[in-house]
Amino acid sequence: MSEEMDIEALLRKVHSEGLPRYPLLVVFFTGSEEPPDCVSMLRVPMLSGGFVFGEDFGSRVRQAMADNESAHDGAVAFGRSRKSSSYKCAGWSYRIVATTASGAAEANRGAAYNSAISLSLSRGVDLVCLFSRDLEIFVGGRRAILVEGRQFLS
Repeated sequence: MSEEMDIEALLRKVHSEGLPRYPLLVVFFTGSEEPPDCVSMLRVPMLSGGFVFGEDFGSRVRQAMADNESAHDGAVAFGRSRKSSSYKCAGWSYRIVATTASGAAEANRGAAYNSAISLSLSRGVDLVCLFSRDLEIFVGGRRAILVEGRQFLS
């Protein structure tokens, strides 16, 4: 099973368990210490990173939000130096500054969606995940996977 398939399975598992706040963006990148086209935002307290992306990600998000509710604001970034390495958390709360627009973007979608699809075009970005009611994974400026969430009753 490839690393990308493992990540997809883990993202689906985290999504099925639910998160405390939405939307949440997660970016996976290769080749640098910081995610491309992203800027770190100051958080007090700063949240710890360095952990390997795994099935405990949902509990890490819950803990991070308990420590600092603004953890969900911006992207959580996971990087690796080369494709043979595991993704490790580079940090929380990255502001996305990608300027490339995807021709595959849908009309009337919000900032999180448009940021995710644009960031997925950035050099060095492997994939971007958008957690909301649905789970959307973007690769190369296109939505690669959509997992529809449960309908909420009003």
